Amino acid sequence: MSHPDDRRTKRAVFGAAFGFFVDMFDVYLPTVALVPAMNYFTPQDMPANTKAVAAALIFVSTLLGRPLGSAIFGWFADRIGRRRVTLISVTGCAVCTALIAALPGYATLGLTSVVLLVLLRLVDGIFLGGEYTGATPLAMEVAPRERRGWYGGIVGAGSALANCVIALVTLVVLQFFPEGGPDAPYSVWGWRIPFILGAVLCVVFLVYYSRAVDESETWKSVRKVKNPLREVVFGRQRKVFAQVFVMMTGVWFTSNMASGLLPSALKQEGHISATEVTAALVIAQGLHTLMFPFVGMLSDHIGRRKTLVYNGVAVAIVCSGAFVTLAAGWWGGFAAILLITFLVRVAGGSVFAVTPSYLCERFPPATRGSGFGLGYSTPLLITSFYAYYQNWLGNLIPRGYTAAVFLVIGGALIAIGALLGPETRGSDLSATAPKVPVSSVD
Repeated sequence: MSHPDDRRTKRAVFGAAFGFFVDMFDVYLPTVALVPAMNYFTPQDMPANTKAVAAALIFVSTLLGRPLGSAIFGWFADRIGRRRVTLISVTGCAVCTALIAALPGYATLGLTSVVLLVLLRLVDGIFLGGEYTGATPLAMEVAPRERRGWYGGIVGAGSALANCVIALVTLVVLQFFPEGGPDAPYSVWGWRIPFILGAVLCVVFLVYYSRAVDESETWKSVRKVKNPLREVVFGRQRKVFAQVFVMMTGVWFTSNMASGLLPSALKQEGHISATEVTAALVIAQGLHTLMFPFVGMLSDHIGRRKTLVYNGVAVAIVCSGAFVTLAAGWWGGFAAILLITFLVRVAGGSVFAVTPSYLCERFPPATRGSGFGLGYSTPLLITSFYAYYQNWLGNLIPRGYTAAVFLVIGGALIAIGALLGPETRGSDLSATAPKVPVSSVD
């Protein structure tokens, strides 16, 4: 018979993993599900480069919304509770995703359809930025410290599983709704199915979380800070925030290349069909998902800092090297593309197995929601414009090699950021926050 605390931990961790899954499902949905349907939202005579920028803007708008959402909901997570903020933010995600699924295309609204899509993705990003400010700190606060990395890996696995499920759903839908021109079945109807599924998943999450997960006792007992955002950015945690910002800038440069750019790169450079690309993503990301808890467990044994440094080196060497060889035309055929997809995912995405525990360990309980949310997402204000950086860099080197440059930068920033901070394994997350000036405390 399991102990009540064990059940509480498992429910909170599963809830955070489920929430992270919903979050990342929504974030990366356009990079897979909308790629075969962009001609539904754009005119056929639009130049290829302009169309690529429009597609990137749809993705970037969500990423830009997340820092704003983290600032808003992180403050509320520290002030009114982790659980309540999680429920509010996921409700917003459900509404936005359902509205996107109902959007008409260019034939009906002209370019207004793209504008509406971008705006809805921006608002969706704001709500997405709120989900992890509550659910992840809550889960880490109830997890036993000696296994926090393992449980953090389970939470982070939600991101890898989301990529896998998006690809799988898109692959299945493409079998029944073939891709093609703006009037093709997938362009008109097929792409809507993954978005409808995203909204349904949000509702399922809300039912589960509201019934199964209790508020964090750590949050209940800690003295509340009047302005947690100011305390994180300008107060006593500002140096911690700066260190985390450096590291997470590297994480997001890496993620944008290894997740956001990978599907289109595989199709263009691997010379295989969209269906084969999607199948490779399903298999590689499915295997990668199973590895997440073990990467987190590794950080329990050798330390978060060392694990993050090793991951940064892997990004700079393995992940960037994979993109270089892909651009050089060394890879062709499904088996080869499957292998390189797996290498890119493992080298470029495993850092998310460590960030849930590490970021929560870097901030005290009174500001943990704000610290986690801002540290996790504010670097997106820099990294979200990767497509525009690539366009500029493409004037200096062949465009196919630009991703490798940003992966080297990303890997270096991950390693440097981790080295700038202390080892956090074994931190007491229930420890009282450092004393702050009386004027900033209720």
